[in-house]
Amino acid sequence: MVEPMVSNPQYARLKELLDRTGEAVRQIRQAYLPAVHAMHDGKVWTGPTARDWTADLDRRQRRLLQLAQRAITAVEQELQRHPREVTAAEADQIRRRLAGRL
Repeated sequence: MVEPMVSNPQYARLKELLDRTGEAVRQIRQAYLPAVHAMHDGKVWTGPTARDWTADLDRRQRRLLQLAQRAITAVEQELQRHPREVTAAEADQIRRRLAGRL
């Protein structure tokens, strides 16, 4: 008899992590936008120090977004390693492992 397939708890956890990570990246991008736009329009602060600070802000934003993208890529790769569905017995074993009971 073929055991019915059910949702893979590991896949579901990773999918949730991917969704949360994507939302965090959007929040990071939004958090920097006001300062980046204000500095680039030249109405807030001008001069050599302002240009240096703006360049540093740009570098930091790019670096943070690169790191966030690496995190997203790592989760996506891990997600691809797990099937969406597993047997009920496998799902139970995965749940126990995730709960630290195995």
